[in-house]
Amino acid sequence: MMTFDARKGLENLEEYQVETVEADIIVNANENNYDMPEELRTEIQAKAASFAYNRYPPMKAETLIRLIAEDLSVDPDNVKIGNGSSELLQMACYAFGGAGRKIAVPYPSFSMYGVYAQLADSETAYYNLDENGFVDPEQVVDFCQKEKPSLLIVCNPNNPTGNYNSLESMEKIIAEAGCPVIMDEAYMEFARGSGVDPQDMRPLDQLKKVSGSTLALLGKYSNFMVFRTFSKAYGLAGMRCGYAIGSPALSRILGKVLLPYHVNGYTLMVAETVFTHRDVYKERIETIISQRKLMCGELEAMGMKVWPTSTNFICCCPGEMLEEGLARCYNKYGLSNNYSNLVKAGKYIFKALLEQRILVRDFTGHKALPGCLRISVGRPEENCVVIAKIKALCREGI
Repeated sequence: MMTFDARKGLENLEEYQVETVEADIIVNANENNYDMPEELRTEIQAKAASFAYNRYPPMKAETLIRLIAEDLSVDPDNVKIGNGSSELLQMACYAFGGAGRKIAVPYPSFSMYGVYAQLADSETAYYNLDENGFVDPEQVVDFCQKEKPSLLIVCNPNNPTGNYNSLESMEKIIAEAGCPVIMDEAYMEFARGSGVDPQDMRPLDQLKKVSGSTLALLGKYSNFMVFRTFSKAYGLAGMRCGYAIGSPALSRILGKVLLPYHVNGYTLMVAETVFTHRDVYKERIETIISQRKLMCGELEAMGMKVWPTSTNFICCCPGEMLEEGLARCYNKYGLSNNYSNLVKAGKYIFKALLEQRILVRDFTGHKALPGCLRISVGRPEENCVVIAKIKALCREGI
């Protein structure tokens, strides 16, 4: 059998894995469980009837760029489009990383940051979040001064813990990091953050659109970019479309590593339609936020530890009162016993839910989040079932 040598640096790289088993309730991938609004589906179907499948899409997604730029009153040259914000993150690591360079990423956070850095032949420099999952701006600035990364990535709100960090703390990092900064704001639509640049003289309706987001600081600093996605709040995970907005200098650099025609035309057509009608999604976003609050309250009441969340998901693990009892329940399966009680307790909930065709995200073995599960906020009827099932399991552990 032939053997092949891959590029150096790939030998320790594992493929991204996530549970893909069949389930009746799927709340493991932070997707939006609401289907596309019917009025938008009808409009898209009408456009599909005359879609030019034989033609290349706009080379740099110019139409969608123009819509985003006009909405936020920025120059179109400062906006880039990608196949999800994930592609833009990967290409930013290519653009600013490289051999002998460091890319600073948060921990615990989105696991692909380290993969993107490694693919860019860069050293991954991890800075720790605090014990509650928040970014400590002083610590991050000190870290950057010591490690001197060529790129700093901040996830706000953070995945998988869900924490939202204030605009004030994010501004301190941007102002003092001393390197290009990427603010990954994939979940910002769910955050209800506040704050704007007091020197920003744009009209009030423009300021409301960026309140609490580092988009509010685009006119003040030239060393950062904001990455957003259509996958979460707008339910286009299957389309793969995201965008980046930043200073002219950083946008030009990012643009150099994006291939021509890299986002397919159908995706762009759908994203343009959704972006034009974003107000249709406001009620759904508010429902997800209110459901999130209810679910957090229910989980805490049953003895679960819940991380502060401003996203469309909840990170939780069994609390001290449940840990030992649920660990005993896990032992009934006769599986590996080389885990702490906390990890066993979390794994029991995960496995028991899966047996009932409910798929949540298993973070129980994560070193920084032992015993943790991440549960996306689904539709109200799904959330009721998930909470009821977990409550029944928790009663077994008391």
